[in-house]
Amino acid sequence: MVLPKSMHQRLLPSEVQFLSENELITILPRYSMKRLDLIGVRYNFSDVRTDSKVAPLKAMRRMEVPLWVALILKAQDKCNIIPPGWLSYSYLKEKYEEEKRFADLFSDLPWNWLEISNIILAKASDDLTDSHSQLRSLIQDLREMRQLKARRGLRELNESNIQLHGLSLMEINEIRPFVLGIMGKLLQLHHSVRPEDVAPEDDDNESDLE
Repeated sequence: MVLPKSMHQRLLPSEVQFLSENELITILPRYSMKRLDLIGVRYNFSDVRTDSKVAPLKAMRRMEVPLWVALILKAQDKCNIIPPGWLSYSYLKEKYEEEKRFADLFSDLPWNWLEISNIILAKASDDLTDSHSQLRSLIQDLREMRQLKARRGLRELNESNIQLHGLSLMEINEIRPFVLGIMGKLLQLHHSVRPEDVAPEDDDNESDLE
């Protein structure tokens, strides 16, 4: 498959999501398990550490596992996924209001909040306590506001400084081609300025003394 030129400078959304599936997430197992047999690999739960202690899965006892493992168990109806504390309507609504109040700052959200929320909404929505449609709508509003703020902030960039603190991996990946284009133009402008075009500071100081 030949990708558009604009896609060569960034990861695909599916690739960003794949990376996020290594994030640890809490599950509530329905059965006790020591291992998970997959095609070509055997995943031992004794390799997963929770609170610095090694333990297999035990029924009805919460435990942290990589998200990709949680999704497999969820698909097999062997666990429930406990949504992260930030994945709630009230919390995200508060962050949305913060985005509106502070025009030059991004609200404090997890590094992969967008990816994780999309995955859980798509594959474990029945484990959420809030309305799925309300959550989707709020996440979209929050995402669009942060995108607008990021693009607006790019106008104040210079060739040696980029301020994108608070953006998630997915958000940075989406605007990366645009940022690279802006930075390239700024560098060209910087290199095009000739030394003789810059007035010496000493001359200005001498004229002030006279």
